[in-house]
This record gives sequence, structure tokens and C-alpha cells, in this order.
Amino acid sequence: MLMKERQGTTVQSTPESAEEISRFADSYASFNRIINNLQRQYIALEEEFGEQNRQLIETNRKLVDMTGRNLKATEFLNGILTSISAGVIAVDRQGHVTHFNPAASLLLGIPANRVVGSPYRDIIPPGRPVEANALRTVESGHGCESVEKSIDLPDGTKLLVSVSTALIRDDHGEPVGAVEVFHDLSRIKKMEQELVRLTTLAALGEMAATIAHEVRNPLSGIGGFASLLKRDMAEDDPRQRLVDKITRGVESLNKTVTTLLNYTRFDEVNKEDVDFGEFLNRIAEQYGHDHADIVDGSTIEIAAAGPRPRPVRVRVDPMLLRQLFYNLYTNAIEAASRAVIIQVTYAQLPRQTAVQKYGDRVLLGVDETVIETVVSDNGPGITPEHLERVFSPFFTTKQDGNGLGLAVSWKVAKAHGGDILAANTADGGAKFTLLIPAKIDPVDREPNL
Repeated sequence: MLMKERQGTTVQSTPESAEEISRFADSYASFNRIINNLQRQYIALEEEFGEQNRQLIETNRKLVDMTGRNLKATEFLNGILTSISAGVIAVDRQGHVTHFNPAASLLLGIPANRVVGSPYRDIIPPGRPVEANALRTVESGHGCESVEKSIDLPDGTKLLVSVSTALIRDDHGEPVGAVEVFHDLSRIKKMEQELVRLTTLAALGEMAATIAHEVRNPLSGIGGFASLLKRDMAEDDPRQRLVDKITRGVESLNKTVTTLLNYTRFDEVNKEDVDFGEFLNRIAEQYGHDHADIVDGSTIEIAAAGPRPRPVRVRVDPMLLRQLFYNLYTNAIEAASRAVIIQVTYAQLPRQTAVQKYGDRVLLGVDETVIETVVSDNGPGITPEHLERVFSPFFTTKQDGNGLGLAVSWKVAKAHGGDILAANTADGGAKFTLLIPAKIDPVDREPNL
């Protein structure tokens, strides 16, 4: 038995209490081990959390970076689709329009806000062939490439386009929609038509020398002999009428040959600087004097257009341009069965307006704009089926016409680097618009030109 003395008192320590003390010591040591182990686990967990947090921050940074790149790529793609001149239409698997770029809106004449989210078949004109569109590609699973298609526009006109379509697939290769891309072919068709005209012109040019030699010389002989015959006849001789018919026929053929030669050869364009308003007034006066036999009450009115009428100066060939306007005036008067009023308005357009209004019809230099001259009348106008052919050589609706007057006018416009367009006025009369490039008036010069 163990005895311990404390402050004069004797305490006796039993084996049971010693055992409890030992167990407590063991428990305390075990508790300390658990605490130490928990501390080590906490430190390890804290380190692991810190690593995972760093990884999460890095992943989040990469995600933000990737999202930013995707956003930039989306913006870039949208920028491309907004800027290109081709129309682009995308649809989903249900046939609803998901994208409709500005070019598609402009070409089809349909506002984009009416289209996106709507069924394709309810909004977009089907055109011919009907197979060449995004909706058919979604339904069939097959695209098409460079198919010529005619589309009926809301304003009643037709648009000829080249269409390509393809399926849109997701990352797993599954189809999620289709895209349709179409290009306006009107410019190409216009170039093809002009190429045909130029080819015809080249062929006529080769014929011109032969015609001049083979036709004019015999005509001169016929005309000369007719004059001799008439000189030897008495004034009351009934054969005088037949000789007069021969003379008129020779004059008519000579006029046709001269017109043909004028159409086939413009060897030189001799331009002069003219006040365009004065020039037009002088031509109208000369026309009335030279064609008094057909004018017969018809009038020609000249006026400057625009908010600030002022002298418009332009370099033109006066002889060729006089021929152009003579042809237009004669065409207006002969097409009507009564006296007509011919109105001529002219203006120098601001360059931006000229480019927006007429595009590539006139090739302009950086310091050039367009002189727009509109010649309209109150006559019967031009039938729709004839509008596309009025400038073609030998096309005429007159019994005694040769079909070269307006063809020569077109050639004169082209010789000046311009163009001439035919249409009808709102009142039903004919309207011809002559476009001639001219130097920009310093008053109208824009800072960026």
C-alpha cells in the first residue's frame, strides 16, 4: 500500500485509482493522437481545397476567355453576315427562320423583324425551282449548289438569283437546320446582254464598210438618174409622181445607211466643256427648227432640278449628245397620235446619292458624280414587254422605223462613260433617264472625297 502525506494528512493510494489514472493517461494520449491526426487531415484538406480553388479559378479564367473568344467569333461572324452582299437565310429543323441578314432583306424586300422566328414557307417567296431553298434542304437532307432561281417579289417584279443550300450540323454531326445563300444575278445578266450588244455592234461594224460601198454608190446612181429623168419631163407629166417616189426611196435608204454607220462607228468622242442647261435649251430650239414638219404643236420644256439650281458644267461631245436628244424627242412625238409635252429635267447629283441610286451603272472616278437628265412625255408610254428591248438594234414598233434611233442613243451614252434607262411615268408616259459622269462641283465636294 502506498502512503502519501499532504498537509499533515495521510492519503492512501489504492491499486484501483492507479489503474484509472493509467487509463486516463492512455485516453488523453489517444485523444492527442486523434487531434494531431485531425490537424494533419485538416491541413491536407486545406491544401487540397487551395489547389482545387486554384484549379477552379484557372478553369473559370479559361471559361471566361473561351466565352470572350466565342463572343468575338460570334460578333465577327455576324459582322460578316451583315456586310456581305449575298442573301443568307438559316432555318431550324422545324422550318422556322433563325437568321435573315440585311442583304436578304434588301433583295427580297421583306423586313428582317417580320421573318426571324416565323415559318419559312409563310414568309419567303418559294420561287422556281421550288427545290432550291433551305426548307427543302431540311426536309430532304440534301443541299444544292449554284442553282438559278426566279423569285416573285412582293412588288410584283421577278428576281433572278443563284442559290446554294447546305445542312447545318451540331458537334455530333446531327442536322439542326439548314442555310440558304443566294446572289443577285441581275448585274451578270445585264453584262451578258451588253456583251451581246457589243458582239452585235462588232458584227455591224464589219458590215458597215461593205454597206457604204455596195449600197451608197448604187443609190447615188439611182438618185442621179432620177433627177435627170425628172429634168427631161414636162411638169404635168404623170410619170413625175413615180420619179418622186424613187427620189424619196433613195433618200430614205441613204438615211438608214447613215444611221447604221453612226451606230457602228464612234471613232472619236470630241468632248467640250459646256453649260449643260444652256446646251439643252439650244438643242430644243434647234430641234424645233430642224423638225418643224413633225413637231406640230408639241412642246419641249427644260428645267433644272434640285434644291439649289445653278449652272451645271460637264464635258460632252455636243454633236453626239445632240443626236441622242434628237432621237428621244422624235421617238416621243412619233409614238403619240397627238401633240405631246416633253419635259426635260437635269441635276448634278451628290456623289453618295449617285452611287446609292444607280450603283455600278456608271463607273465613277473618285472625283466624279452623275449628271442625271430625265426626258419624259405624256404620250402612250412603252409596253412592259418592250421595255427590255427598246435599245436593241433594229427593234421598232413603227411601220416605217429602222430600229436604230434608241440604239444610237444608248451607244452615245456608253461613249460618254454613262448609261440610259427606259421606264414609264406614273401617268403612263415614257421616261428616259440619261446618266453622264461629271467632275464634282467644288461646292458639293465632301471632306472624304
